[in-house]
Amino acid sequence: MSVSARVGLVVGAYFTSIAVTGFMPLWYSDRGISAEEIGQILGTATFLRILAGPGWGNVTDRIGRRRPVLLVAGLAATAMALMFVPAHGFVLLVLVASGQGIAASALNPLIDSLALALAREGRMEYGPVRAIGSATFMITTATVGSLLTAIGSWVVPWLMAAGYGLATLFTRLLPEAAAPPAVARSFNGMALFRNRGFCLAVASSGLIQGAHAAYYGFAALFWRSQGFSDTVIGLLLAEGIIMEILLFARGRRLIAYLGPAGLTFCAGLASAIRWSVTAASPPLAILAVIQLLHAATFAMQHISAMTVLSRHVPMERAATAQALHGALGYGAPNGIMMLVAGWLYANHGGLAFLAMAVVGGASMLVALPLVRLRSASTSA
Repeated sequence: MSVSARVGLVVGAYFTSIAVTGFMPLWYSDRGISAEEIGQILGTATFLRILAGPGWGNVTDRIGRRRPVLLVAGLAATAMALMFVPAHGFVLLVLVASGQGIAASALNPLIDSLALALAREGRMEYGPVRAIGSATFMITTATVGSLLTAIGSWVVPWLMAAGYGLATLFTRLLPEAAAPPAVARSFNGMALFRNRGFCLAVASSGLIQGAHAAYYGFAALFWRSQGFSDTVIGLLLAEGIIMEILLFARGRRLIAYLGPAGLTFCAGLASAIRWSVTAASPPLAILAVIQLLHAATFAMQHISAMTVLSRHVPMERAATAQALHGALGYGAPNGIMMLVAGWLYANHGGLAFLAMAVVGGASMLVALPLVRLRSASTSA
């Protein structure tokens, strides 16, 4: 089995579990948990997930091997998912959700770190393998939604555990990349904040990915208020993921031509256009065209950040860099912007998307430093 296939199996299984996790609020609600309590459970788990991720990366860099850490984290995430089944009551559910979040926080950064390291060694291509994750996510979301309609939400923790369990099982097939152990220090990640490439990747991702908060949290509600059916809304969301998959799988030449700076600039420009048009409540035909920009606002920036981290972070700090980027470039900005978007949407409706346009568009200012970073690297 090829390296790409082995990594793809883990990526696909992991994204299956992530897709299923999105249905947990329905499971909580059917257990009698109020909307306010659901928010507290999700918020607590997300906060601890952000804090725990860099710790997993630090441990991985110290031992210089990703697979053992992935196995431990995967087993823990599987066990905690199963703990939801007998759990009852708000306090116990907070504890289980927190444990599950801490365990799962290791998986995405370490899988990405390994895939990028293998790509840098010429053993696989990152984009097509990452496309497997997006495709699996989309298929799982559609399948589980139909399954829950047929048999109910009780199956959600079992499916989530199955996804994490398969990812753990497939982890045994993963190759190791060449990554020497880091020098033991109190916290290796602190040195990364002196790395210009790492800081620029976090800044651009934080702005562009954080600007998706209104989309992830309120696009479906906003479109429903415009009279679009749930079927149409589902198709609009699927359209965005399909474009993301196409860029990951088939956009190698475009990605190479633009480079990290060009990708970030295009992502920022697309973010400003996409969310401004969305805020204006356009007709369905225009909205469908605008959804094509998901390939830019999400996928282009993700690849830009991964490329910068791969080129400018030492291999012995790669896992920590990925974990910190996940926490500071995705987790924290999305959490903060979700609060902002929630308040704006509740009080001003579609203007919440206009605020996202400003935040995402500001990332274009990071493009020039990225050009200089590349020039300095080339001259060196």
